[in-house]
Amino acid sequence: MTSLEKSILATVAYYDVLDRPLTGWEVFKYLILKNRELAIGLKEVLTLLGNSDELDKFIGQNNGFYFLKNRGNIIAERIERQKISAQKWKKSKLAVKLLQMVPFIRLVILSGSLAMDNAKKNSDIDLLIVAKSGRIWTCRALVSLLVHLLGKRRHGALTKDRLCLNHYLTDKSLKIPFQSLYNAQTYAHLTPVLEIENGLYRQFQKQNNWLNDYLLFYPSENKGYLKKIQLSRLAAFLRKLREFILDGKLGDKLELFLKKIQAERIKKDPLTYRAGGRVVVDDSQLEFHPDSPEKNILEKYNRKIKRLGFDETDLEKDSGLTPPGGVDNLINFD
Repeated sequence: MTSLEKSILATVAYYDVLDRPLTGWEVFKYLILKNRELAIGLKEVLTLLGNSDELDKFIGQNNGFYFLKNRGNIIAERIERQKISAQKWKKSKLAVKLLQMVPFIRLVILSGSLAMDNAKKNSDIDLLIVAKSGRIWTCRALVSLLVHLLGKRRHGALTKDRLCLNHYLTDKSLKIPFQSLYNAQTYAHLTPVLEIENGLYRQFQKQNNWLNDYLLFYPSENKGYLKKIQLSRLAAFLRKLREFILDGKLGDKLELFLKKIQAERIKKDPLTYRAGGRVVVDDSQLEFHPDSPEKNILEKYNRKIKRLGFDETDLEKDSGLTPPGGVDNLINFD
């Protein structure tokens, strides 16, 4: 099997873990690289999908979708999840639209299963939020308050159609340092839905060009126009007015106060220290994935490609999750 055939098979296998068959374009777009020196185009990928005897041993095709042999049933699953995802976005759109009134918010990105149009009925709605540098704690507190008042915040057992506010960055710290195949595939599907500061999402993509170490086709030119929310002048006026009030010494004191309150709650939460996930706490990034699916998905992927005849060198590692027995140095409560 050639390097390109291995890349194609690995990509179909990865999405098989997610119960998601791929179109030929998607196989090319999310292609897992095995040899960067190859000159790879859409034509080469489609030609091998249609004519490779080696790939034909492992990959089936129906109605324009490609999947591992004997897994054609996931086509119906994909179509059903796309319908669920469309409904979830309709239900959450108003809440996300109202976020543009929150001071110091700069960018809201849809992530997780909904960004992939692969949501289940009980799935929540993951958001990655970019705040103004120096105001990440204020932004998080006000976003959480607004979403809670709207009855849309995920907490406890309430997950279905709720907003999961699990990741914050600042406009001066857009690079995410946790590199893995799982994160590369996840971030390749990110969809900007509120871009307060024009061009910030493109800056985010450039800062995270490490995705190119895992994927062929990044950054994507698909900016999620169908989900992008039109900005409101009234909301912009209210946001700027609040920022004017909170952007001086009063805002500095409020930031420190809100940091102290939130940091204490995070410090006391047992989930902060759970093995197999990751919680990051500092003034440039707040990440709350104590139950990250990364480890489970990569383990399933590794088992799958080993059964398909891949070598040990093809197995993927996680991005540095909390090890059993303790946390690493990603938490700074000072």
